[in-house]
Amino acid sequence: MMSIDRRTMMKIMGLAATTPSAVSFNAAASSDSGRKLFEPVKIGSLELKNRIIRSAQSQYRATADGNPTEDLKRVHRELAEGGVGLIITGLTYILKEDQYGHTGTGLYDDSQIEMYRELVKNTHDHGSKIAVQLAMVGPQSDYRTDHRSVYGVSEVPHPIYGTVANKVMTKQDIQYAIESFAAAAVRAQKANFDGIELHFAHNYLVSQFLFPYYNTRTDEYGGPIENRARFGFEIIEAVRKAVGPEFPILAKVHGRDYLGSLAGGNTKEENLYFIKGLKERGITAVDISGGNKVMGMGEFHPDIQDEQDQSYFAKDAKYISDNLDLPLIVTGGNRTPKLLEQQLAEIDQLQAFGFGRTLLSEPDLANKWAKDPTQRPRCLACNWCIANYGKQKSQCVLNASRAYVPGKA
Repeated sequence: MMSIDRRTMMKIMGLAATTPSAVSFNAAASSDSGRKLFEPVKIGSLELKNRIIRSAQSQYRATADGNPTEDLKRVHRELAEGGVGLIITGLTYILKEDQYGHTGTGLYDDSQIEMYRELVKNTHDHGSKIAVQLAMVGPQSDYRTDHRSVYGVSEVPHPIYGTVANKVMTKQDIQYAIESFAAAAVRAQKANFDGIELHFAHNYLVSQFLFPYYNTRTDEYGGPIENRARFGFEIIEAVRKAVGPEFPILAKVHGRDYLGSLAGGNTKEENLYFIKGLKERGITAVDISGGNKVMGMGEFHPDIQDEQDQSYFAKDAKYISDNLDLPLIVTGGNRTPKLLEQQLAEIDQLQAFGFGRTLLSEPDLANKWAKDPTQRPRCLACNWCIANYGKQKSQCVLNASRAYVPGKA
């Protein structure tokens, strides 16, 4: 699978970069807002019991064909029983030829709908809502590049994997991808998912169209941001038409790339332009993340125990909230309930928070916080889980001795 050593992975995921400062929030603001972490919230037609979301996190617990397993159901059951309001599944590929790993999840064929219905029911039965994250991977994987179609925006080697697209996308390929996103969204709807999340971040394929670093095209999909955003805009238009006006569609997007336009990134104004365009085309909410995989600023920052280092994308959410009326989720380094409620007070459009590594370590963290909001998560952001991402089932090093017991999904 992925052949990246720990030193390289830790550098790319943040150890070699300066963590952006968190927002300085008014400690007294939380009592003024009236909005709490543990209260029902409605995002479009999506009704959640609290504002805690398990952000998308590939589990590498599917079959070789991308189908959900009993072990994956167990992971979702533990999160649901642990009090999470919404689970967003790991990255789920929409084309078999775009498979990103041996045991990653896929939703590329109608025959999979019934299997996902069982996974959804398992989650609902234990108290949570669930959405599926749909994506095209392209060159952001070195998995079987000699056997799969590596779709790409341009022939630019991926800075981590060295993978180069063997299928630079023609307009026909782009239309095929758009139709495939829409078809996968319909499958998700038929499988009774409560919504979908389109992965438009973290240097996966749609994100690469947005990044000048990767996008060297000279047609209507390259050049200015109006062209680089076109692929994402056409996807949301097709997906919204396919699933109807009420079905919740989220999108994971960047607030900032931390790369700079001179180095091939986007300005915050360009990212805002993209988000505004998504809203105009029917997005329900956006999930704010950020970073790049070009110069060592990933979305997973290490050692974030102090509050001033936490919630490192909240500043970007504040900028978007101040300029756009659209429900926001912010993912990245969320660790302290008091700080999160301060953010709710100061970021008008902020509705919920995404959690990844913390819930990988403690799937029942929501229940623990509901009883004692001062409890510190045991996750130290050591990034062991990231350094081993794709090499094994995703798990916290503190849980590494836990064995999966068949029949307990």
